[in-house]
Amino acid sequence: MTESEIPQLHLSRDHIMAMTQVLNMLSQRLAEQRERRGRAAYSNAEHAARIADAHDTPVLRPMTDTERQQFTGQAGEAQAPQHGLTVATAPVGQEWGVRAVAPNGDYATVVCPNISEAARLADYLRAEDSPAAVNELNALSEQIGHRVAADNTAAAQLAGGRGHAQLRETSGQPRLAQLATDLPSSVTEAPEWERTEARFGELVAQDVDPTAMVAGVQGLDFDRARRPDALVRWSLDQTARVWTAEHGQQSRTQDEGREVTAAWARQLDPTSAADRAAASEAIGRYGQDIDATLANTYPGLLTAATGARSLATGAEAEALVQQQRENVEAITAESAAHTLRGDETLGSYGGDEDLDREEAAVVQDMEAAEHRDHESQAGSEAERARDEKVTAQFTPIPAATSTATKVARRSGSRTNPPVPVPTQTRTRARGR
Repeated sequence: MTESEIPQLHLSRDHIMAMTQVLNMLSQRLAEQRERRGRAAYSNAEHAARIADAHDTPVLRPMTDTERQQFTGQAGEAQAPQHGLTVATAPVGQEWGVRAVAPNGDYATVVCPNISEAARLADYLRAEDSPAAVNELNALSEQIGHRVAADNTAAAQLAGGRGHAQLRETSGQPRLAQLATDLPSSVTEAPEWERTEARFGELVAQDVDPTAMVAGVQGLDFDRARRPDALVRWSLDQTARVWTAEHGQQSRTQDEGREVTAAWARQLDPTSAADRAAASEAIGRYGQDIDATLANTYPGLLTAATGARSLATGAEAEALVQQQRENVEAITAESAAHTLRGDETLGSYGGDEDLDREEAAVVQDMEAAEHRDHESQAGSEAERARDEKVTAQFTPIPAATSTATKVARRSGSRTNPPVPVPTQTRTRARGR
């Protein structure tokens, strides 16, 4: 038996696939428990990035003319039904479009960040199955469109040096980048930084101690931060909440406002597309407890925008999927190379063919040894016969032979009997 034929214990392909499925299931369960506590990720950096993504990417928005042409090429022209609604979904770039057509010809076309949100909206429209749902969707998308346009205008003003940051400089209020001297220039010089400066100014105007906020920002780790600006804003909000709770700076109006927001979050309809869209607008604005309430009502809301990027159909996403597929194939091939044939269960040896081949080799070696013993003993008898013949030529009286010796010779007894052929009884475990 060569070294390469020695049985080795390795995980089979079935075990690897089973363990992968178990790990995926545990990951999903942990993510669900995490979101129920209002956390989009375990690390603060990724949590802040996903919350910012959820705020910047609404669950639906109006469809542009270019996107509508692309959608029509995928789903076909809109056809008014005789009754109910006709609902269609199709990919639009890296996002997904939804179209609902009423019998009177009214229609609504919106874009969702991923296929999951598009499927939820389509299910809602099919369940409503009335022209009123089309009108409601048009009003909702128009409202969200106005909000997105306003945010883009404010971001452009901040990036151009106008807005809150410039007002604070003219009024003598220091900028956060000037106070937090340990922040990397790659963070403070990014275009998104002005949104962080605006948030810092709002909190200072609410009488939150700037020194405490700067101390919280100084200790941040940006090495693995996907959105450093979002991480800084998250730190500012956390410090502001702790400061307000410890120093009693929160006014009665703010307390009542939080109670009203919490009551609003609890009464949202889980099946309503309008309520889900409103909930996405509130993510990250009122604290982790409100986010937890919204996440329990609408699972997947905290990570909907992040899932859109992971399900993208661009070249980068395709390359990532191909790399993951190659890694799985390499692991499977390596396991198959180290796993012997047979039932491929953990702890098994090779199959019956391996055992039969090994036993046949052992029997062949034993038969060869027996043959050599026969030849050696036959040669010894021939030499003894020659010696007796020569001795008889010089001795007139033949040598006396005892009865026991004659019996022994007639019975075939030898001085060194050959090794008997053993019964082919398998003693090794077959691993069945």
